[in-house]
Amino acid sequence: MSKLRFILPFIAIISLIFSSCGSESAGSAKILAAEDGLLVIEATADGGSLEDALNALSDAGELTYSGSSGDYGLFLTAVNGREADLSKNEYWALYTTLGELDGVAYSNEEFGSYDYDGRVCASASYGVSGLIMVEGEIYVLTVESY
Repeated sequence: MSKLRFILPFIAIISLIFSSCGSESAGSAKILAAEDGLLVIEATADGGSLEDALNALSDAGELTYSGSSGDYGLFLTAVNGREADLSKNEYWALYTTLGELDGVAYSNEEFGSYDYDGRVCASASYGVSGLIMVEGEIYVLTVESY
């Protein structure tokens, strides 16, 4: 019994250490970077849309966002309290490493790119509601102006 009393606290400490390591995650996505005007997410599994991932991360308390729904899905206006300032012609741009999949082009570098951690993310061809989550792919939301 005395060995068990020693081992249980040790296991609890190790569990706490491993659970606090790495990036925040919820559902099938994890946050790689969250700064003022920048959010980088990696898909940890296939399925759903980027909007679904944002909902899961929001429900887990890992981020906040707001926007409005329209004919083309969710139009983001703020992420983690950072609003795009329309008076400065700002908007939330979306980039991804997801290129073509099953004959569908999900991004196009001709319309812009964003480098993250040595990976080139191309301008998304779909919005957050239509962009699918594919394991290992990166999704970048950043404030830009036109």
